[in-house]
Amino acid sequence: MINRSTVKALGLKPVTRTMCYDLYIKINSEFKTSEAIKESVSWWQNDCEKLNTLWWVLNYYSDLLDPDRNLRAFVERYLDSLAKEKDDVAQT
Repeated sequence: MINRSTVKALGLKPVTRTMCYDLYIKINSEFKTSEAIKESVSWWQNDCEKLNTLWWVLNYYSDLLDPDRNLRAFVERYLDSLAKEKDDVAQT
């Protein structure tokens, strides 16, 4: 799960399965491996909303995309680092 403090710091909202469907179709058609999905994370590494949506896609479609939960953990680490950066900036 995404850390509660990360959710609060970044103002992340839950995303419904219906809202995730278009991104799921895009991921399913464009990225054939876990590594390809991980690479896409680097394109969105500073967009917490996009990463949040990706996390929900991976959660809803975990049987197909992320059965071992490694991709979700990867996205969670990116979100945690964005939250830490935001917190660090707020403290300066």
